[in-house]
Amino acid sequence: MKKTLLLPLLLFLLLLTGCGTEHISERLYTQTLGLKGSKELTLYAQAFGEEKPFSAGGLTTAEALHNGEAAQGSRIFIGHTELLCTDGSRTLADIQDLLFSQGLSPACKLLYTDLDACFQNTDTVKLLESIRMAERKGLIAQTDITTVLDEWLGDSQTALLPARSTDGLCMVLLHTNGRRTTLSEEAANGLFWLRRNDGRDFTITVTTPDGKEDIVIVRNSLRKKAVTTDGKPTLHYGVTVYTDNCPETARRRLQEQILTQCRTAISEMLSADADVIGLQSLAEFAQADKKNISVVVDVSVR
Repeated sequence: MKKTLLLPLLLFLLLLTGCGTEHISERLYTQTLGLKGSKELTLYAQAFGEEKPFSAGGLTTAEALHNGEAAQGSRIFIGHTELLCTDGSRTLADIQDLLFSQGLSPACKLLYTDLDACFQNTDTVKLLESIRMAERKGLIAQTDITTVLDEWLGDSQTALLPARSTDGLCMVLLHTNGRRTTLSEEAANGLFWLRRNDGRDFTITVTTPDGKEDIVIVRNSLRKKAVTTDGKPTLHYGVTVYTDNCPETARRRLQEQILTQCRTAISEMLSADADVIGLQSLAEFAQADKKNISVVVDVSVR
């Protein structure tokens, strides 16, 4: 390769590695961030390997990061951040700015919480692991930056987020204006099925007349379409769940349980004037009333 071509390439690769005059050890890599405030933004941050969080203020995310760097004496890198916390006071514009201008990872999780209590009294590393564990066990729907932003930019301007509760975690519907609705456990479970299309195994426990039965969910799928019922356009959601070695009594109980959860989820979601399962777009396509919904659940043994 000619030297005239090699030199620009090496310079480009050097920039990509983040090297140069700034050594990697001179950076602060954040694991958890928090956003709150009305006129002025407060940015909370917890760095990897650091027990003590810090905070900085500013009118914008860029200014808050700059002020944080000045106070900490290190460059702040947020590209590996795994958890972003919000109290609803700063949502859409600031999170978009962190994602598109400041390099926040699209895979970052979101959490609704009280920022002061969270960063002063909580081990955010354990908090993040509890969110991941709840997702793996099928207790809460998976949420990340890109999913939440898509929901906030939708017609209802409402997103589904995990939130801290006295018992651990719950799910909330959070509007961009800060208004929130806390879902019942049954509705939160229903939205898990109405949003999930994943092939990872997990175990769910159901109660039958013979006692409790652990059922391994090996795969599930979700179908959304418009159908005609009694001459009326109807929005149809079909949930199919595949299990391994599931007794018939437990299979029927799980099927009834999921159906009840899905119906409760739709009811609470509509009451909150929210839409996190694509009702509006499907209703417009089918020229149907988005309240005219049918749900069918099928649990099959693989």
